[in-house]
Amino acid sequence: MEVCVIAKCTYKSETIMFSVSAESSMVDILKTLCLRFKGLQLGCFTLRYSLPNYPSCFLETDTDLDMMRSFFFVSNEKSVDILVKDLCGSSEYSGDFCVNKELIECEKGESSCSSTVEDRNEFLGRSKRASAKPLLSNEWETYIHHVGQKFDGGAEEFRLKLCKYALEVGFNFLYAGNDKKWVVAICSNKKLEGCSWRVYASRCEATGCFVIRTLNNVHTCVGRIRESKSKMMRSRVVSSLIVDRIRAKPELKPVEITHEFKDYYGIDISYYHAWFGKELAKLNVHGDESKSFNELVWYADAVKETNPGSFCTLECEAGINRFRWFFVSFGGCIAGFQYCIPLLFIDATFLKSKYKGQLLCASGKIGNQGFYPLAFGVVDSETEENWTWFLQHLASILLPMGKVVTFFSDRNQGLLNAMGFVFPGCPHSYCYYHLKQNLISKYPKSGYGKLLQDRVINLFSRCAYAVTEEEFTVAMEELVIVGSSKVKTFISDLSRDHYANTYFKGMQYGEMANSLAESFNNWVGVFRDLPVLPLIEGIRQKLMVLNSQRRIEAEKWTTILCPEMETRLWENAEAGRTWVVHRSSFTVFEVFADYSVMVDLEQRTCSCRLWQIDGFPCTHAVAAILAKKDSVYDYVECYYRTDFFRKAYESPIFPIPYIGKGLGSNSFAAGVVLPPITKRPVGRPPKKRIKAFGEFKRPLKCSRCSVTGHNRKTCKAVI
Repeated sequence: MEVCVIAKCTYKSETIMFSVSAESSMVDILKTLCLRFKGLQLGCFTLRYSLPNYPSCFLETDTDLDMMRSFFFVSNEKSVDILVKDLCGSSEYSGDFCVNKELIECEKGESSCSSTVEDRNEFLGRSKRASAKPLLSNEWETYIHHVGQKFDGGAEEFRLKLCKYALEVGFNFLYAGNDKKWVVAICSNKKLEGCSWRVYASRCEATGCFVIRTLNNVHTCVGRIRESKSKMMRSRVVSSLIVDRIRAKPELKPVEITHEFKDYYGIDISYYHAWFGKELAKLNVHGDESKSFNELVWYADAVKETNPGSFCTLECEAGINRFRWFFVSFGGCIAGFQYCIPLLFIDATFLKSKYKGQLLCASGKIGNQGFYPLAFGVVDSETEENWTWFLQHLASILLPMGKVVTFFSDRNQGLLNAMGFVFPGCPHSYCYYHLKQNLISKYPKSGYGKLLQDRVINLFSRCAYAVTEEEFTVAMEELVIVGSSKVKTFISDLSRDHYANTYFKGMQYGEMANSLAESFNNWVGVFRDLPVLPLIEGIRQKLMVLNSQRRIEAEKWTTILCPEMETRLWENAEAGRTWVVHRSSFTVFEVFADYSVMVDLEQRTCSCRLWQIDGFPCTHAVAAILAKKDSVYDYVECYYRTDFFRKAYESPIFPIPYIGKGLGSNSFAAGVVLPPITKRPVGRPPKKRIKAFGEFKRPLKCSRCSVTGHNRKTCKAVI
């Protein structure tokens, strides 16, 4: 078989050509490459050649060389593109090339031994020559290699790979022509040095892919080297590289992106390119924010179709179809809430997307003391009208259940007015934590001192937690004396039956704060800067996974009560082991602890009032139950039982597949739901909530010994 093939070998943008005849061997090719390319060493590179539809064929042994010659003899091809790729810092294929190296050395009559440079590095310690770190960008030099190469992603994929190829090889290019149908790129040194590098690609009308038509991959300019900064690193290139990271971690910061590019690609990018690249990646992953509101039409129908029993509604301004309200409660959550503790924690958190808004939520409490999201909605702002609309839809879910629910919230005026209108007469507790912060703000340390502030807060806490009217009265009188007019004004605007245990009309089950609503806000915080549809869908997916995990976890429980409550019951029983219990009647007992208390098992009351407040047997009650030889579990509310916990998660939340999105969905008359009108405030948009006065404390740190707890003036440390 007589065949002679012209080999076009490319190494770091430099190309040489030589003939490969029937008598040529791999040793001959390796010798030629090491002789012609400066810095190329045996054992530190690999060879790949390209065929139509097979861009990376092995060329390592004489057998590979014979197969290549046979193919070109059959196909009547006269030339082949061979890519020389460095393997410095990588062990891949090193064994094969060490064999080739030994073959050459044996042919020369030399013995295989380590190089002088390797011997030198072995003894230089910290001063030895550093080895190159493998980077994720190393494969980019293979992106552009031969005529006929196809790019299924069209012009966009070709442009991106061309930029990455230029980045890795170390040159800049200019577009001589750039269109949807064809792209021509030339080296940026063409005018100055007359560089002949050029690539032309166009769209194949039959398949729609882009194909390289002509390629001159030889640079005649000088001074090319891969730099850490390059004009080719554009925002769209950044976006293509971080799109998967943004999908997994939407809150990724631009500063983190710049660090990752330096570590993984060896490239320095500006903050602007990182920020704008992130915005493009978000657009690619989550879509256009303005169009996201219109997709809620399809989503509302999809929720009702895939999750039976769900309550989902979208409302817009009449006549102009501008978004106003969205409310959703999944069927699995509605069915499971009947087995939750009858508490609801109401709160709102601001959104960080382009169109801002507020996320309103209503979360319940499960028997194992975790939060149970029942419903949430998106509105433009936290107003009385919006709260009324949200609570009315919440009432349509709660009223058919026929159970009395205790509400917890802060004192937002719009929410308070809406609660009085939608749920008149329902128990409503103000968040103790927020009340405490409001009171702290009236006594700043700079004007009143920390001692007075702590004294006022301590007395107010005694008022809130007081279990008898006498304790409340004593604490309140002292609070008014210590706090003077500021406390009088604060208390006059605060109804005591909304925060004090003694006067609260309803069951609080041991809760005093709106902490579970804050837990939900923190739980969904990762989605708050997303468009409205990804926000809602992200919460649904996370809720689906949470419910599934808790359902699987509960199947492993072997206790009658949920683990948290089982532990609490055991601790109450242990605390009363040494107490003396006397029977008064069949169900009334007197328990002698540090002081005597009366326990009525029939009425489920204790004179310490903790049983009534917490809805769970106190230590005195457990002691009386054990003295009566009854089962303690018979006196525990059903909401704390394991079987109720399992029933709460018995109905799953089903997936909402996107495969049929937009097909056959209904829409409004105009066909488009417009986004709400928002005005961008001056300055950089805030990402964190501005905390209220006294909500956080800066630790006191000594500038002399760097220990917290004191300052330099009072420092007594020996230095």
